[in-house]
Amino acid sequence: MTRAFLGVSLIAVLAGVVGAFVMLKGLAFIGDAIAHASFGGLVAAMLLGLPLHLGALAFALATAAGLTALGRRTGLRADTSLAILFTGAFALGVLGLASRPNFTGDLTALLVGSVLAIRLGDIYWILAAAAITGVVLLTSFRHLVYISFDPSGAEAAGLPVAGLQWLLLSLVALTVVVSLQAVGVVLVVALMITPAATASLFVRRLERLLAAAVACGLAATWIGLYAAFSLSPPPGATVVAVATAQFTAGLVLRKLLRRRPPGAGSAGTTA
Repeated sequence: MTRAFLGVSLIAVLAGVVGAFVMLKGLAFIGDAIAHASFGGLVAAMLLGLPLHLGALAFALATAAGLTALGRRTGLRADTSLAILFTGAFALGVLGLASRPNFTGDLTALLVGSVLAIRLGDIYWILAAAAITGVVLLTSFRHLVYISFDPSGAEAAGLPVAGLQWLLLSLVALTVVVSLQAVGVVLVVALMITPAATASLFVRRLERLLAAAVACGLAATWIGLYAAFSLSPPPGATVVAVATAQFTAGLVLRKLLRRRPPGAGSAGTTA
């Protein structure tokens, strides 16, 4: 449980920061697509006897590069390119995994994840991913913000938009790969998008959005893991369910605040 709390908390921080940029660019399904594509890399690494993270990262980065290249060279819409790349890579993974006798068990573990199976080596991977993401944001934060809000203006200003987009997608790929052990292929996108979406209900400035997304992700992680420890539901799914409940509560709260009459709750004044 100690490793689970530490590992998933680090993932919540990493996913909250990267997810805010993904949400701003309107690519909410990019995490899901890269997660499914990296599944093929996981299977390839498993069959070849290589570290699983390396196989998953190779396929994830290849998907990010392919998405950038298809968009610029063929003019395909982002959602079309995503569908082609992630379904193809995922199908290769399923075909490879089908050759193993314990096909069903391996598939379930990789799709759903196993928070309590996080090892010390996995935490080192997560720390390395967080360090790389931190360095990239420190050196390229303004440029990434620019291409997120106005890619056409960034290109007119002479910025390498394609390279910066690949860099952002690579951060997404890195986040997805190090999160697979904890929440699996299917649920990893929720930790990346839902906390950022919850934060966006109340925050507009990007710096505050990043901090609020991390806070929402950490809260969902701690509450979900504690509930899983006490009640024994699947930990990964519980964390995502709590994050979804946060978003729902945020929607209700924002609606109530908007219905509140102006000046309600403040001291009355006399003419």
